[in-house]
Amino acid sequence: MSKIFAEKGVLEYCQEAKPGNKTVYVNMDAINELPDQFEVVLTELRFDIKQDFTDVGSGNFMPTAAFMYRVAEATGISGGDNSITEPVIEEVDVNPMLFKSAETDPTFRKMIVGRKVKKFSTLLQEDGTLRRSSPCTSIFNVWERCLELWTKEEMYTEGYTKKSQYPPKYDNTFKRRAHFNAEMKFAHAKAETKAHGKTIRELAGLMTGYKAADLAEGKFIFSKVRKSQESLKLEQAANLNRISGGGEPSPAGTLLFGEIEDELDEVAEGIIHADDPDPFEPEDVTPTEPTDEEKLLGIFQSYEHLAELTPENKTKIEKCIKWLKSKPDQKNENYSRLWKKILASLDTIELNVDFDNKVEHDFK
Repeated sequence: MSKIFAEKGVLEYCQEAKPGNKTVYVNMDAINELPDQFEVVLTELRFDIKQDFTDVGSGNFMPTAAFMYRVAEATGISGGDNSITEPVIEEVDVNPMLFKSAETDPTFRKMIVGRKVKKFSTLLQEDGTLRRSSPCTSIFNVWERCLELWTKEEMYTEGYTKKSQYPPKYDNTFKRRAHFNAEMKFAHAKAETKAHGKTIRELAGLMTGYKAADLAEGKFIFSKVRKSQESLKLEQAANLNRISGGGEPSPAGTLLFGEIEDELDEVAEGIIHADDPDPFEPEDVTPTEPTDEEKLLGIFQSYEHLAELTPENKTKIEKCIKWLKSKPDQKNENYSRLWKKILASLDTIELNVDFDNKVEHDFK
């Protein structure tokens, strides 16, 4: 059983929580089966509904961006490195910026009106594997935001003919252009924050909207999986032994890092030899539906020469290809375990594959 760290009463609360509890976001069954290589930290996040949630109407509440980052910290969610950003270009009537009346003929211009960001995040799951969120896209349209504020000020001042409680901010074209440019300066950051918030909500399992009754307890409980102290010590020992041994494999290194590579090598070497025919050599047979092993082999071969992958990832791909080419026997007692490790390797490798180069597949 894995080690569980929690403040007093938190673990007991999770263990006693009934199905449907909207306070607990912890899978106790999965935690109890966590490998000894990992440990779990349970965190109770206290919140104030007035400060940490936004009333979006109809009695629905959404967590603020600041609270979402607290959730990410409590769960160990990390933003992916391959965010994609691009300008939002539209053809708009710029008369409002030129401070012209609505009765004036429109003046259309194609211009950059905002930023679009596509982002993903990752989370270490209770089974010790990395989970990657779906790519989430968010658009921050500066033009629409500015129009909303400009027209609202016009409404309160009745077209700037009536004094309002506060002095006008956007009562000429120069002020409006400055306002638009100031908003554009932070458009990318705002779009990325919204996209990141979507990935956090997906990985943490949060609802898309809450009612006041759902937030009555004023707290959420999350779990974060991390490497255990024993595992970190083994890693350090393996690294020190490797350095002191001139790069030679050490017992600790073999114990900690060698499982999948050694097993894949042994299985593949026992089946594929230099004099053997290529097990994937085309034969004069009727075409059949490719097996899962063949589909997975194709994915790894697609990633084999990608420039963005590190030498370590390419070595891992080479070993996976070698094992898949050996036509592994599904009846073998080690097949299921090795297959899971192959899929875990695929998840790890795809974290570093650019969106444009990622192969669509159903392997999880």
